This record gives sequence, structure tokens and C-alpha cells, in this order.
Amino acid sequence: MTHHHLMLPALFFLVAATAGGALAASPIVGDWVSEDGTRITVAGCPAGLCATIASGRYQGESVAEVAGPPPEYKGRVRDPRSGESYDGGLRLNGAKLELRGCLAKVFCRTVQTWQRP
Repeated sequence: MTHHHLMLPALFFLVAATAGGALAASPIVGDWVSEDGTRITVAGCPAGLCATIASGRYQGESVAEVAGPPPEYKGRVRDPRSGESYDGGLRLNGAKLELRGCLAKVFCRTVQTWQRP
């Protein structure tokens, strides 16, 4: 019986490593720069993928928690100036990443467009 207990952690590690590898392969993971020069980092998180401000006045603030296959990553976006959260997401558009926000899940627009540094 002891042998079976030793296999469970190894199996769990394998599953966790595989899931982490899938997220790391996402084309939006890494560093981006907004129109005003603010740096944003997209990385794996419990929600799927999270975008966090990496420079400037709102450094450390979350701006998006999204999940889904490319090019459309749906979830919640957050305005760090007001602290308000909205339905929305990130959309990969060529070499640019669009931060989109929606009002009442109907009217959606691109709030910011980010590019690689």
C-alpha cells in the first residue's frame, strides 16, 4: 500500500507541470507596453492569465484576469484609476494586444492597445 501513496504526489506534479506548460505557451504571456509607455506583464494565475501593471503610478495593480483560447481571452478587466471592474478581456490582434471593456455585456470597445517593448 505504501507504494501507491508515493505515486500520487508524482502524478499530481506531472498534471500540474503539464497545465503550467500549456499556459506558458500562450502567445500573450510576457511583457507589453501601453500607448502611454506603461509596462504590463501577462502571466499565468489561478484565473488563467492575469495582466498586471509593471511600471508607473499603478505598479502592481491588476488590469485583467482572463481565460480561453487565442485570440479572444474573456474575463474581467479593471480600471486601476477607479478600482471598477468590468466584463471584457484581452484580444490578440496581429502583433498587438487589445484590452477590451464591456458595458452590460453588449457594448464592448477597445480601451487600450498594447505592443511588445
